[in-house]
Amino acid sequence: MTKKEQIDKYGWMVIKNVFSNEEIETFREYAEKDKDHKGDLLSAKFLSKIITDKRIIDIYKESTGHNSLIYFGDSTLSYNTSLSGFHKDSRDRDNKESLEFKDKDYSLLRLGIYLQDHSKHSKGLCLRTESHLQQSIEKGKIINVKSEVGDVIIWKLTTTHSPNADIISLFPNHSFHPGITKRLPNFLKKKSISPRLALFMGFGVEDKYTKDYIEYLKTRAYAISRWENSNYNPEDIETLKRMNVKVLTDFNLSEVNQAELNTNFKQV
Repeated sequence: MTKKEQIDKYGWMVIKNVFSNEEIETFREYAEKDKDHKGDLLSAKFLSKIITDKRIIDIYKESTGHNSLIYFGDSTLSYNTSLSGFHKDSRDRDNKESLEFKDKDYSLLRLGIYLQDHSKHSKGLCLRTESHLQQSIEKGKIINVKSEVGDVIIWKLTTTHSPNADIISLFPNHSFHPGITKRLPNFLKKKSISPRLALFMGFGVEDKYTKDYIEYLKTRAYAISRWENSNYNPEDIETLKRMNVKVLTDFNLSEVNQAELNTNFKQV
């Protein structure tokens, strides 16, 4: 089964051993240096090379089935966040009639690199498999993704997921709803590694889903702030261009009504 076939069927997948232990340790060092950066990863001083890494680009190409991609500044470092709860990242997550939940070729994917072990430690990714074709966040088998150091996880923005998944010590191989685990005392859970660091990024292809999602991001204060604080090295843009990745840099932010931005949503 190809990467695209697996993601189209289940809504997500783990790619094992993409990075070495030494590379992940270097990323952790970079994350510490860039933790106060307010722009996206491509504009960060140390973490920018992750966005231009050919292994990441190839994963996206194989997962979307397209040789040409679009990067639109949707990437971030998650540093010791504690929020949890099932949700979808897609634009039409509240519209059960949306084509997002009917089209297996929905093309927007989120990729996560967790910079510590989650096979035996809490605070990894929890998701509902095969939930990408369901508008409800209560459908799909719950899975704690037991990612190891060096693994990469990729999922559709329509896939129901939650950050900071807890592993219950007495039932380490059973996945529980995050609404339940957050209410349990910490002594019943596997410890997490601190700081809990993760890198997230989104790429798209030149289609209506990507265009509409960018317009959706223009209603979110966190996205506007990230774009305003992102300035790219021309060499990085050229590197991506050589791999058939178009980098969008002009989002017509002067036309955005700042007073109407939604400030309640935070990217987790």
